[in-house]
Amino acid sequence: MPSTLGVVPVALVAAAVLVATTAPAPAGAQGLALDTVELTNGLVLPVDVADPGDGSGRLFLVQQGGLIRVWNGTSIETTPFLDLTGKVACCGEIGLLGLVFHPNYELNGELFVNYTRNFGGQLQTVVSRFDVSAGDPDVADPAEEILVTIDQPAANHNAGDLAFGPDGYLYIPTGDGGGAGDPFENGQDLVELLGKVLRIDVDSPPDPGLAYAIPADNPFVGQAGAREEIWAYGLRNPFRFSFDRTTGDLWIGDVGQNAWEEVDRQPIASDGGENYGWDCREGAHDYTGTDNDGLAGCAGLTFTDPVLEYAHAGGRCSVTGGFRYRGDTEPRLRGVYLFADFCTGEIFGTVPRCDGAWESQVLLDAPFNITTFGEDSAGELYVSQYVGGSPAPATSRIHQLVLAAGSGGPDLLPSPAPLDFGTVEVGDTVSLLLTLENDNLGPEAAAAASRVFSDPVHFALDFKTGPASCRSGIGGLPCLSPGVSCAVAVELKATAAGPISETLTFDGNFVQEVVTLEAEAVPCSSDVNLTVSNLTVANGQSETRRACDTLTAAPDVVVETGGDLTLRAGTRIVLGDGFQVESEGSLVLEIF
Repeated sequence: MPSTLGVVPVALVAAAVLVATTAPAPAGAQGLALDTVELTNGLVLPVDVADPGDGSGRLFLVQQGGLIRVWNGTSIETTPFLDLTGKVACCGEIGLLGLVFHPNYELNGELFVNYTRNFGGQLQTVVSRFDVSAGDPDVADPAEEILVTIDQPAANHNAGDLAFGPDGYLYIPTGDGGGAGDPFENGQDLVELLGKVLRIDVDSPPDPGLAYAIPADNPFVGQAGAREEIWAYGLRNPFRFSFDRTTGDLWIGDVGQNAWEEVDRQPIASDGGENYGWDCREGAHDYTGTDNDGLAGCAGLTFTDPVLEYAHAGGRCSVTGGFRYRGDTEPRLRGVYLFADFCTGEIFGTVPRCDGAWESQVLLDAPFNITTFGEDSAGELYVSQYVGGSPAPATSRIHQLVLAAGSGGPDLLPSPAPLDFGTVEVGDTVSLLLTLENDNLGPEAAAAASRVFSDPVHFALDFKTGPASCRSGIGGLPCLSPGVSCAVAVELKATAAGPISETLTFDGNFVQEVVTLEAEAVPCSSDVNLTVSNLTVANGQSETRRACDTLTAAPDVVVETGGDLTLRAGTRIVLGDGFQVESEGSLVLEIF
């Protein structure tokens, strides 16, 4: 079976009949590009889009002036879901800024909002709990339970987002209190709640003197001189953040001062306590701008670098954090983190390289300002078209993000891909040899594939990849760089007897060259032989192995022209790291 590399440097051979037809990938396959499809219009200053997670198909649209509107799947309901216009101080960087529904909203009807108010002449951030009304799912009960209030010394840098983490706790980002250069020095001050990400428990009985409980595993619990609500710090204005619904990682878009915008990523395994650097640093750079105090107090501190940053150039000025795409409509976008610049309207996609670093590129240059992204229950993403003004017109819109027509190159490997194996016995093995090409923005881990197999037959799934460029992945996992194709052998071993007609599911943006796959299991006792041509073992001699034996090749095995290895059904070849291909050597599977 030919590979696009000219050889198939993987030899995982088993009791199977393998038939594969190949089709070359189109030359010059296009890169990914985004487009927008208008969802709805007629909004005033939209700043958030939230899904209630109740299966209703509705989206809730937050307007900065204090209204939450319901999009019912076709249009916006006339009656607002919640009207806070009498409480909210607006506009500029203040207003009704965030909405999140409780993870059990379908059962408890609870929702939470983040807004700014003027309370006796003091500007405050308020986080409150509301309930849906008993009689109408499209209208909230106006009764408010205030959970958090934070005095704001200035009218900018209020952050405003809200999100529940995979742990069930409510996460609240806060800005540094405003002004240029953090003049109040809140970012690095653990006594203050400003310039932080807070983590609170809204389901347990509240702690004394609070309207919420503090999780016992918060990083500063019991530490003198620190607020126990703090989960992370050193942030300037984390206006939009999100949790990756697949990995649980937290992504934070932190708006910069005058030079650098940054995106921070906190892995799910984090115990919290990260210091993202502000105002000692802007992005990954020492901060030397307005109100710089000579970096006094920054010496000896440990900072967590942003996963990516970009400079203020070409009109770029303010990052709008987004989401990693996890929907089904656009498979090539799966795993791509999308974010935007408010001023230019550029939407970026970022992916990890094989070395673990992240890189991004512009996927869409939208002709409008972007205040927020939204994610629905299916993982599809939306973006706001924010039209300002005083008074602001009702001409703002919400768009769904889709791939542009013709974007992305050849078709993806079907997921799930049907595989018909016939009847197998315990211990029987089926192998598939696939040639995969990564046509995504960045690398893909070949080992990220999963399987969906039903009773009564289960399989062990292995991935073997070819050249070193395919094997040097994050944590040692196989990794496909952009544009690289690799031969990937999949071994399926039956642990119970019975007929099989199952599916193999790939969780990755792989493009296939193998268009048709057919495999028929052959018992280990079968006399069918598989011949591997042009493989010379370490001593240069050809060998024959019995059915279901395993041949482990030494690290100095070299594939040259000539020499055969005949394998009985079920035999596997395990190649060492030093496996090489020389001259015009190749590895060919033939069925007799």
